[in-house]
Amino acid sequence: MRKIMIHIVAGLALTLSLMTTARAQPSATPTPAPSDNYVTEKNFKSKVFEIKYRDPNSLGMVVSRLMSGFKGAAISANTEFRTITVRDFPENLVTIEEAIKRLDTPADPRPNIELHMHVLMASNTASGGAEVPAELKDVLTELRRTLSYKNYELVASVVQRLTETSAVLQGSGTADVPSANATSANNGMPYEYYIRQVTLMPNATGSSSVQIADFNFTAVAERDRARVETALNIRDGEKVVVGTATIRNRALVVVLTARLVK
Repeated sequence: MRKIMIHIVAGLALTLSLMTTARAQPSATPTPAPSDNYVTEKNFKSKVFEIKYRDPNSLGMVVSRLMSGFKGAAISANTEFRTITVRDFPENLVTIEEAIKRLDTPADPRPNIELHMHVLMASNTASGGAEVPAELKDVLTELRRTLSYKNYELVASVVQRLTETSAVLQGSGTADVPSANATSANNGMPYEYYIRQVTLMPNATGSSSVQIADFNFTAVAERDRARVETALNIRDGEKVVVGTATIRNRALVVVLTARLVK
């Protein structure tokens, strides 16, 4: 009986010891499978497309919408070598190749823009200045309706030929301005102008208009400084009175005409 009790006590002690050891050991946490940062898709293919006419970056942004979107599918454009490199499923490469063939075509030639600027001096007395060109006859009719001046004389005429540009175009000169006193000699009027950001914008009729973000004309006459400054949108062949500036008892009038020359 004593031996049986000893064995029971020893068994209980062993059980308690195993339980204590089990509690002391932390439970094992499953190790997550390593994430794959690289594609293991074996069906992917790569292809380099040569771009002949369009900008590779712009064209690459368009055809990128045709990619599968699977992890590892990639597209990159290179402007130096004029290429677009694509890695994707073969069927996506075929679709992208067809799109590039349709889109990579020569752009329609953009017309040149001819800006013709007339500078007029308005007054109530004739002073022997140059006559206003016949092409501005309709403009004069409108000016006489809206302004209180009776006489208009041409003091400067400038032709500026350009293409679409975001740069600033500048020019300067000296206008032959009739004196306010008919018995006095004509005066020289220094002037300068700048035109910033010229673009062609399609309009509702299907043709294009010339959009000028900033037009500035400045002249100094009789110690007065006259300035005309505005943004413009001119249709092909349209004559626009850009603005007027008062000089003593006279006014400076700037008229601008835009023509598209192909």
